[in-house]
Amino acid sequence: MDYFKFNNRYNMPKPYTAKNMMAKTLETPQLPPDETPENEETGTLAVGVFTALGALPVENASVNVYRILEGGEEQSYAQNTTDSSGKVPDILLPVMRDPLDTSQYYFTTYNMRVIAQNYYTVNVLNFRIFPGIKTNYKVDMIPVVAGETGAPEQTFIIPSSPIDNSNR
Repeated sequence: MDYFKFNNRYNMPKPYTAKNMMAKTLETPQLPPDETPENEETGTLAVGVFTALGALPVENASVNVYRILEGGEEQSYAQNTTDSSGKVPDILLPVMRDPLDTSQYYFTTYNMRVIAQNYYTVNVLNFRIFPGIKTNYKVDMIPVVAGETGAPEQTFIIPSSPIDNSNR
């Protein structure tokens, strides 16, 4: 018996687990050397979209990964649709490194918008992609309340951390 799958005195399974996991991949697909700038590497983003509490996968949800340019314009890096398992193919994203920066940790921040019919839109802002690392996100969609007009969005802002200073 797996004693770690229960977490309370009533021996009921955990109803919800929220984790943004980063796992080092053994093999990260790379662009051909002649097409990759010297100061650019890549990181991978894996996204799964499910109903609230992860009960069921959400099929045909639109996942858009983008950055905001200095003029306020959105630059899209990937736009995919979830399959029947609620997942999109792994997304390979560029990670830029300033050649003058000698810090050990560097990353590029991105934003993600997930839209699905009959669900509130979910925005994830300022998540980090590290070179050679696969970052996994599980997005929980909440169904729109019947009869509600206008669908409000859920926005999650990833807060800064001490390593953000090493990236400037």
